[in-house]
Amino acid sequence: MAESRLASMLHSVSGPQTTRSEADAHFAGLPRRRVILGGLVLGAAAPLLAACGSRPAPVRQLDLGPAPVWPAGTILPRRVDIQAVSTSELARGTAIAYRMDDTDPFTRRSYRDSRWAAPLSTLLGDRLKQLNARAVLATGAEPLPAVAILVEVEDCLQRFSSPTQSEVTLRVGASTGRQRRLFEASAPAGGDAEGGARAMAQVLDRLGVEMLAWAASLSPSTGKA
Repeated sequence: MAESRLASMLHSVSGPQTTRSEADAHFAGLPRRRVILGGLVLGAAAPLLAACGSRPAPVRQLDLGPAPVWPAGTILPRRVDIQAVSTSELARGTAIAYRMDDTDPFTRRSYRDSRWAAPLSTLLGDRLKQLNARAVLATGAEPLPAVAILVEVEDCLQRFSSPTQSEVTLRVGASTGRQRRLFEASAPAGGDAEGGARAMAQVLDRLGVEMLAWAASLSPSTGKA
């Protein structure tokens, strides 16, 4: 009688007793669910973490470098006025174009991580005007009327013969009065966009001097030599 009363008191204090098998059944699935849910959360976060880790590098903004220097020994008989510089459809925008002549000569591509800092017509026009401003004029040329010209960049392309070797080709047309002339030249450009930009500056400076010398030899009124 006393033993049964003691057992009843212990039962009321400790509450209902759960058997070991029931506890095992209750808790067995809990860690598994947590693992599954944790895996789902990590799986959902993985693309975000990957996106943060693979964020693309900033696009490089390239231009044509320092202002050009007028070559010694070249003297213009009169001043030249560059009225406008335009570009054909092939050379518009800020994309730096190239072609893989060794593997895919029929596809025109553009660099993904490098761009011109401004439209190509702006960069080329500004450099040509800087070059023209530094031109050396013959004695007595200053009072003479200037020859006005219009310049059109027909094409500008970096062509790769191998992954590490390329050359830049620039084709520019100049017109004044009834005369129009096409100027074209190439220069080694290495294996990247920066090499292409440097080569572009070299080619443009060379063609610019030729173009200004040609225009300065023409008559301002008729555009004829």
